[in-house]
Amino acid sequence: MNKRKRQIITAARALFIEKGFLDTSINDIIHDAKISKGTFYNHFSSKNECLIAILDEGREEASNRRHELIYGKDPTDLEVLTQQVAVLMYVNREHNLIQIFESIFHSRDKELKKIIINYHLQELEWLANRLVQVFGEEISPISYECAVQTLGMINLTLRAVFIADYNKYINREAIVRVALRNISVIIPTMLESKEIIVSVEMINTIQNVVNYKTVTKDMVIDQLHGFAKGLTNNETVEGLEYAEFLLEELQRENPKLFIIESLLTPFRKAFVGTEHVAEARDIANSLWRYVKIERPAERCNKNRQ
Repeated sequence: MNKRKRQIITAARALFIEKGFLDTSINDIIHDAKISKGTFYNHFSSKNECLIAILDEGREEASNRRHELIYGKDPTDLEVLTQQVAVLMYVNREHNLIQIFESIFHSRDKELKKIIINYHLQELEWLANRLVQVFGEEISPISYECAVQTLGMINLTLRAVFIADYNKYINREAIVRVALRNISVIIPTMLESKEIIVSVEMINTIQNVVNYKTVTKDMVIDQLHGFAKGLTNNETVEGLEYAEFLLEELQRENPKLFIIESLLTPFRKAFVGTEHVAEARDIANSLWRYVKIERPAERCNKNRQ
C-alpha cells in the first residue's frame, strides 16, 4: 500500500472516530488528509470502500498475531485458541474499531450493512474452523452453531462487564476462556441431540457471502519485491535482510514453507516503529495465507514420493 493511500486511511479513521462514519464526508477526509479530490478517487471509489480498507487493516493485524500465536504449538490446545480469540478484541480496541462500529450501528445503508456482516462472518467462519481443529472432525456439522454460541457468550459477557465497569478487573482472556470451557461441556449434548439451528444450507450461504482475497505466489513475490526495492540500508538493515531472504526462498521452484513461516514474525517485528510497519504486516499476512494454501499440496507431493 502506498503512502498516499495510507495517509487517506489514517485521516478517515480519525474522522470516523471523532465525528462518526455517517457524519463524515469525503470532503472532510480530503481536507484532513491534505490531498486533492482526484487523489482520493484514485484510491477509493467511495467512503464505504475507505471503511472496508480500515476494517481490513484490523483483520490483517489480528490474523498475523493469530498465526504467530499458533506457530510451533499444538493447534488443539484450548489455551492457544483462547489467546487467538482474544486477539481480535485487543486489535479492535487498538484500532478504535469499536467506536466506528457504534457510529454505523443504526445505518440503513444496505451496502454498509453488507460490509459489517462480511466482517463478522469472517470471524464466525474462522472460529468454526478452529473449533473443529480443537474438538475434532466429529463436530464439523455443528461447528458454526458452536461458533455462534461461543461468540454470543463472549460478546454478551463483555457488554455486562463494561456496563458494570468491571473491565479493569476482568480481562478478555478470562471471558474467552470461560466461554470455550462452557462450549466444550455443551458439545456432547449437541452431538447427542442432533438438533441444529445453523444448518448445512446456512453454512453454505455464509461461506458464499464471505469475501476473501486470493493469494498467489506471484502476487506475494511482486508485493515483497516492490517493498524491498523501496527500502534502504539506513532504515532497517535487519528488515531488508529478512525481505531478501523471503524473496530468495519464494523464487525457488519448491519453496520450503517451514523456512518462510519461521521468518514471518521477525520480518514483521523488524519494521515496528518505522513508516513501513503497516505494509510489512500486510505482506506477512499474505505470506501466512500463501503457506496455508500451499501446505496441503506440499503434503500430497510428499505422499506421492
